Amino acid sequence: MTRVQINLLNMLKSVVQFFFENSALIMSKPALQAAVEKLKAYIHDIELLEQQQAKKAESEIALKGETKTALIDATLKVLAGITAHAAATNNTALKMTADITKNELKSLRDNDLITQVHAIYETATGIGTELQTWNVTLEDINAINTHSATFDAKDPAIKNIKARSAQATADIKTKLDEAYNFTKDTLDAMMMPVKISNPTAYGQYQNARTIINTAGGRKKGTTPDASATGK
Repeated sequence: MTRVQINLLNMLKSVVQFFFENSALIMSKPALQAAVEKLKAYIHDIELLEQQQAKKAESEIALKGETKTALIDATLKVLAGITAHAAATNNTALKMTADITKNELKSLRDNDLITQVHAIYETATGIGTELQTWNVTLEDINAINTHSATFDAKDPAIKNIKARSAQATADIKTKLDEAYNFTKDTLDAMMMPVKISNPTAYGQYQNARTIINTAGGRKKGTTPDASATGK
């Protein structure tokens, strides 16, 4: 949430708190009671959306990093065997295939890394029997393929989390706008008789309706237009 949105949400909570502390004002007014409950529901929905928005892709990205490390480690073990076999057979083509470092693998873009390790996997599969002399088993070779598939599968999961977060961001703005307009059009109107019958309580209500700029510690007057919730 943006700072403006947080400030607006805090104002809505302050309004609910006002009615909690001044329950006598709404005790005999079912419509006003219902309005306060509706505002509470808005706040509840906004807070749930905020939790969804906060769920970034960090956990999936971290897991993808671990999977990438496992893929590179598996590839390096096979590359060591290919390098040894190429030296033993004086095979220039194999030497060129194996001529890639750990840092070079780590620096490749995801798609390029998958392409590169697949080529190494295909090469190793073709000389699998010979690589056993250099302590590279069939399981070691297949591990490249397994880790590659796992690594590649992480992208959709990360994109899905980011998409859910982006949708929650849009939904927060919509809900905040609805909650603000409801407060302005309904609660403010229902409180107008209190302005005459109990000016002190009405003044307290207006204080609750004041947005506090928590970043600067200053009051900004009554709530702005709904567009102020941010884009």
